[in-house]
Amino acid sequence: MLLCGIPVLFLLWYFVIKNNDYAITFETKALPSEIVYLIDSPVFDKMQINNSEIKSNFSQVIQDAQLGAEFYDLNWNIEPKNDSITKVKLSVTNQNNSLKDRFLLLIGQNDFQKKMRDEIVYFKDALTTYLELYKVKIEGKTSSPKNTCACITTDSKVDQKAFEMMKTIDILSNYILNNDLETLGRPRILINSWDKKAENINFSFCFPIAEMKTYPKDLLIEIKEIPSEKALKASFHGNYMFSHNAWLHLINYAEKHNIEVKTENILEVFQNNPQLGGDESQWEAEIYLPLAE
Repeated sequence: MLLCGIPVLFLLWYFVIKNNDYAITFETKALPSEIVYLIDSPVFDKMQINNSEIKSNFSQVIQDAQLGAEFYDLNWNIEPKNDSITKVKLSVTNQNNSLKDRFLLLIGQNDFQKKMRDEIVYFKDALTTYLELYKVKIEGKTSSPKNTCACITTDSKVDQKAFEMMKTIDILSNYILNNDLETLGRPRILINSWDKKAENINFSFCFPIAEMKTYPKDLLIEIKEIPSEKALKASFHGNYMFSHNAWLHLINYAEKHNIEVKTENILEVFQNNPQLGGDESQWEAEIYLPLAE
């Protein structure tokens, strides 16, 4: 009787209770937040993502996906295994043919398992390549620079801020040149707000200028006083479109060392001019994450 009950219980669990059709697990050296943002981008070969939502604390992403003629619910769970390794588990459920998929998987005749695994191998390879595009080094506690700046403020996605900067750099440059203003430092951006789950930011792209009693008027340009703040500093090397990853590394460092920080007024100071080209791996920026005081 017991021997008969075990298969029945297994089938009940497999077809009724089990909350996914199939699961894939892998490990990587990336931070959970880096993985979550790349999942949300997304980077796959043949799989199309129709909807993607970051759930909470860079630990879960829910997606509505299509692979071939089938539609799937993807549930990504991302958690640190230790200080250097992150574990990623993807649970996959067919939206319309879950029982059929489970049965064919059970008898070894469902090729969706291989197709989905190929997509995850493609994603993991893309993640490895992505992590090679930039380097972040935590410098420790310091104070961010104080400046008077001519700025243009805009909204964008975190990974689109470099494109927004390129769209407005000539406007700022012409404002400086046409009004014969003295510049006092490298271009920079100030992150006014950051919705981490939606990946939306409001930021000001700024040129530091000498203080004046009055400033030339321009409908697009605002004069901002950027104060010095106590901050965690990181050095970033790579294309500036990836510099937001330094924010993630600074937040991770702060959490590990019980340092209270805030995500408003993150400051990036750029040491290179992308318009001049050159080796992107040598582009450098100083990143300041303000301390919460």
